[in-house]
Amino acid sequence: MTAITPAERRFDVRMSPKDLINIGVFGALYLVVVFGINMLGFINPAVMLVSLVASIVAGGIPFMLFLTRVRHAGMVTIFAIVTAGLLMLSGHPLISFLISVGCALVAEAIIWAGRYRSRRLGVLAYGVYSAWYVGPMMPIFFDREAYFSGPSMQMMGADYVSQMQALLSPGVLVAFDLSTIVFGLLGGLLGLRLMRKHFEKAGLA
Repeated sequence: MTAITPAERRFDVRMSPKDLINIGVFGALYLVVVFGINMLGFINPAVMLVSLVASIVAGGIPFMLFLTRVRHAGMVTIFAIVTAGLLMLSGHPLISFLISVGCALVAEAIIWAGRYRSRRLGVLAYGVYSAWYVGPMMPIFFDREAYFSGPSMQMMGADYVSQMQALLSPGVLVAFDLSTIVFGLLGGLLGLRLMRKHFEKAGLA
């Protein structure tokens, strides 16, 4: 396996202030990338769906860089708690937060299996973590009528809501949910490629 950094990874949960700073910095970068791209979704529902896919892929860049700083079990989970918590404050449902933490725990197990050094397992970990994108869509399955009649959707206007209802059929939702891991893997590979080509030369990874 190829090492992410020369340093040996430790298998404890003791975190230094530097570890917490890395979680905060890369969590912020991840949110800026994801939220910034998803803002394009205000144009129309079709663009919204495309922007979700784009943000999954682009989010692999800061996440893979973050993994080069992960030296303890629990860092990815805290990363998820912080980022998903902030997204919940912005309007994401509770189930989205819970799914994010669950995905992070599985991602933790994956990178632990690679002794925190395997880049390939790092890519897989991001693919699994990206399944949190299923969360914001879950309320549509539970109560479709309530979702589209909610205040946040009504603010978008009747035409937007009508187009979104037509676009997000159960089949499309299931296809999107299943594809999140695939696009996450692509994002992890993109992050890994850029890391090798640019960030390592600049001493950032």
